[in-house]
Amino acid sequence: MMIDKLKKKIVFSDYDGTIFITEEGMLKNVEAIEIYRNLGGKFVIVTGRSKTSVSKVIKQYHIPFDYIISNNGSAIFDSNMRKLYQEPILSNISDKIIEYLKTKENIEIHFYDDDDKVEYYHQELLKIRIKTSDYNLAQEIEDEVNSIFKDSAKAHSNFPGRYYDDKSFVIVDIISKNAGKENSIKKLIEILDIEKEDVATIGDARNDIQMIMEYEGYSMETAEEDVKKVASKIFVSVADILKYLEK
Repeated sequence: MMIDKLKKKIVFSDYDGTIFITEEGMLKNVEAIEIYRNLGGKFVIVTGRSKTSVSKVIKQYHIPFDYIISNNGSAIFDSNMRKLYQEPILSNISDKIIEYLKTKENIEIHFYDDDDKVEYYHQELLKIRIKTSDYNLAQEIEDEVNSIFKDSAKAHSNFPGRYYDDKSFVIVDIISKNAGKENSIKKLIEILDIEKEDVATIGDARNDIQMIMEYEGYSMETAEEDVKKVASKIFVSVADILKYLEK
């Protein structure tokens, strides 16, 4: 391997709005990922999607990868989809969060384990996702969850309508306080014995802010303004970033 030809040994990249922005850009990104890995680098997809959901797009676009961090940093899987780590919301906390959410109207609630959506029966969960067309309500839920459950869970809102034809909704993801993309990155580089300075992170949305700040990462030109403010550099594509990381 020619790892000495790279500025960073491992890249952690968000998927929606980062690896995937357009179909044309996707093809270029996949090619660049392959080149980066052939030079000895490791490439990790870090996403809010479930393992099942991200597996579908990996198969569809033939995305080369070494690890997946799913559900906004709640679980880590290797390239064989073997689970290496998870940080769930405990069942007693899930119960309390759901009781709180029952006080809200005009929302859909979805529950996720380490594979995909599940029915809830008082078990541990990797993610609780709220979908609503009321943007103010989404912000209210985010703020209240982060206040009421601050010792055990955390929430952030996101705007998937930026990437899909349906722009009428917003989501709020709730995960364990000890999860999050930045925390799972820390866990994986500990497992792999990789130094922090050898890490690059790439994202575009609010759930990427902490990992970008923690690792002086990069953002997309199309990213939300709050994300671009914390990025060390801004690029048009993941392919451009991977090229930049070549010495």
